[in-house]
Amino acid sequence: MLDNNINDPASRAATCKSRHWLHRYRSFFVDPGTIFTLASGILLILAVITDPGGLYHGEVHESGSILYLAAALVGSSYIWWSALQGIREKDFTADIPVSIATMAAIAIGEYAAAAVVAVLLLVGGLLEEFVAARANQSLESLSRLLPDSVTVRREGRDLIVCLEEIQTGDTLLVRSGERIAVDGEVISGLASVSQAAITGESLAVEKKTGDKVFAGTLLEVGAIEVLVTGTGSETTLGQIRTLIEEAQAHKPPIERLLNRYAKIYMPTALIAGGLLWWWSGDVMRAITMLIVFCPCVIVLATPTALVAAIGNAALRGSLVKKGATIEALSNVDTVIFDKTGTLTAGKPKLLSIVPLGESSQEELLEKAARGEKFSEHPLGRAMVDEAKSRGLDPLDPQSFEALPGLGVRARVEGEEIFLGGASSLEREGISVDQDVKERTRSLEAAGCSVILMAAGGRTEGLFVFEDELRQEADDVVQKLEKLGLDVVIVTGDNQAATERVASRIGVRELFFEKMPQEKVQIVKELQSRGRKVAFVGEGVNDGPALAQADVGIAMGIAGTDVAMETADIGLLSDDLSKMPHLIKVSRKAIKTIKHNLVFSLGVLAVAVALTVPGILTPVSGALLHELSSIPVIMNSMRIIAYGPKA
Repeated sequence: MLDNNINDPASRAATCKSRHWLHRYRSFFVDPGTIFTLASGILLILAVITDPGGLYHGEVHESGSILYLAAALVGSSYIWWSALQGIREKDFTADIPVSIATMAAIAIGEYAAAAVVAVLLLVGGLLEEFVAARANQSLESLSRLLPDSVTVRREGRDLIVCLEEIQTGDTLLVRSGERIAVDGEVISGLASVSQAAITGESLAVEKKTGDKVFAGTLLEVGAIEVLVTGTGSETTLGQIRTLIEEAQAHKPPIERLLNRYAKIYMPTALIAGGLLWWWSGDVMRAITMLIVFCPCVIVLATPTALVAAIGNAALRGSLVKKGATIEALSNVDTVIFDKTGTLTAGKPKLLSIVPLGESSQEELLEKAARGEKFSEHPLGRAMVDEAKSRGLDPLDPQSFEALPGLGVRARVEGEEIFLGGASSLEREGISVDQDVKERTRSLEAAGCSVILMAAGGRTEGLFVFEDELRQEADDVVQKLEKLGLDVVIVTGDNQAATERVASRIGVRELFFEKMPQEKVQIVKELQSRGRKVAFVGEGVNDGPALAQADVGIAMGIAGTDVAMETADIGLLSDDLSKMPHLIKVSRKAIKTIKHNLVFSLGVLAVAVALTVPGILTPVSGALLHELSSIPVIMNSMRIIAYGPKA
């Protein structure tokens, strides 16, 4: 029994709360990139309000001119600094040609053009930095799987202490509905524990004296005393956190299409401007050449298509966190699915009822559902749900007793019934025929869960459960294979259950009974063979693999916070059928980007041809660029309406 006089649980728990979200994002808000982006953006907005005409012609009012110049200098200065850093590291990205363009624009008084170019690039970078900062909160989300305070037994007294005060060798008391805060060994008690978050097992596991338990798992029914063997980073959950950190740190960066072209674009702009100055002796033509080489349209070519693709996905219930993910997804050739909660619904479903006596299936189900009506066990709830789906309305039992780790004892219509495994029935003194035992073992070997029901001391029925396969799983696998992708299953569940699911949906490559670190190794192994991997999962155990994969995709409603934060894409509708469309729309976006780039380079060629003889001036060159951006934007916007053909 708890000694409530020792300390106040409410006050102790209140001292163990997590930090405010603003503090968690402090590094993002104080980042120089964020500060410069916000400052230049605000100045540009004020400039537009003061003198909107400054966006369309070179002559601006004095007050507007000052604000446009301030916005250009503030935004451009950060881009110039980034370009300088890139040059030092021999990384020639889009920052370099943008820097040249803004310098040239400022030099000839085109302050508005310089400000718009600078702010456009900075805002894109800011959004990606925010996504990265938010993704890092997946590590903070892991702490939510652990209670703020726990009950520890010391010197014969029950004390409620903060999690940080737990030490190896302590004894914890864990009750129904509580999460286990440590890795440890059960020293007394019986309980049903859901380990899905750590191992991926679809059904709860019965824990008794001598069994190991993991931090972050949920004790559904019962109560146990746990001897602490690991805390913090020593636990399996702590190791998952470390794996996520390592995967995020070592995941190779995606090279943006724009940056690839920028490596050629930047020296070309410099050489063209220098040669024109040398040939014509006219510095204005050289500056005009740098202006027409301003990558405004090329800058728009990529993000407009990516934003449209992200919008298309959002309209269909998928959250794509950043544009680079669309590029990566278009290159994916292998899709790895977790099983539990991804290909399956992650909850048991009554598969069949086998009468062993004179009662019919419906009579057995009604009696068993009445016995399990007050049960908290997933199998008991599945039994009650099945009865209701068949139009039965189970009445309350006359008495009910849950026996953690054993089963349920209840009285229905004056008769005592017992529901549990074969060994539990025998412990109650109820004989189980050998052929029933063999049949039970055979079904369990095939990945099913089996409950026996005894009434009046006689075994009357056998209930078979399985983790329900998602209706769309088979169709999704077929469509992905038609798109040329290889499909793989990697799960922590047992071999029989995995093989049964794989055979039903036609997947030939599968890995089973894998812990989180083993899932990461499988992803790395496939990547080492040159394969581009998308990993689809929903549990904490999937977090490291989601971070390691080229594209991580998390199930939304069923998915944990850790999976959603770590992944690059969230299926908010919890519907796997969105997967093939995501692949198609990503490929469509990349094709559109290439079309946009071809058009942009065509406009550039025309602009250069008109600049050489002096036909274009800096102002007309900037105007040509602004007009040429319209077809690029319109072409990209078509992606929003892109959808599966009827």
